[in-house]
Amino acid sequence: PCLNEEKSLPACLQEVKTTCEKAGLHYEIVVADNLSTDNSAEVARRFGARVQTVAKRGYGSCVQGGLSAAKGDILVFGDADGSYPFSEIPNLIAPIVQDKADLVLGNRLNHKLHKGAMPFLNRYFGTPALSAALRWLHHIPVYDCNGGLRALRKSAWQKLDLRQPGMEYASEMLIETAKQKLRYQEVNIGLRPADANHHPHLRRWRDGWRHLKMIVKGKF
Repeated sequence: PCLNEEKSLPACLQEVKTTCEKAGLHYEIVVADNLSTDNSAEVARRFGARVQTVAKRGYGSCVQGGLSAAKGDILVFGDADGSYPFSEIPNLIAPIVQDKADLVLGNRLNHKLHKGAMPFLNRYFGTPALSAALRWLHHIPVYDCNGGLRALRKSAWQKLDLRQPGMEYASEMLIETAKQKLRYQEVNIGLRPADANHHPHLRRWRDGWRHLKMIVKGKF
């Protein structure tokens, strides 16, 4: 998913390419462009990525557009702001390749978290509280519900009826995974501060409230 990330996109795409080639993976890169007004699409094409334009605004819409366009049997998605370590792709897909999981989430809340990578309230209140609500109401062993680096089987994704256009899409994916009784795992990943040129799209209180409503509504 990408919205005006021309500055951070080159490093992200290079990390994906280097990692996948080193691991001997057969891969493609799809950049889901959410009507960027900068040169994100041109940058993506220069790195050999396929650009999928997504007209409907929102994180969920953008991810859905990218996953719909992807051709692989295993789908991996992560933000293009430079914060996520795409070098973790082999570790992220390993439980799927080993047939131990259908959805794998990169857990950022561990010793690999870089200083300044996540706001204090998000790290120690927002994400843990929402994750606890998901564990309690939906019985899925999630500890970093907002983690934005994820891998899943395409066949599993096709079973999920995901419709949320905004940031709450991240919680909806977990709720639907629990409802479909799909196998879920987390692996520890790092998190870096986003590129200095990145303009944050997350609105803490607005998006947190939307997540909470999604979690409660999804139970009933």
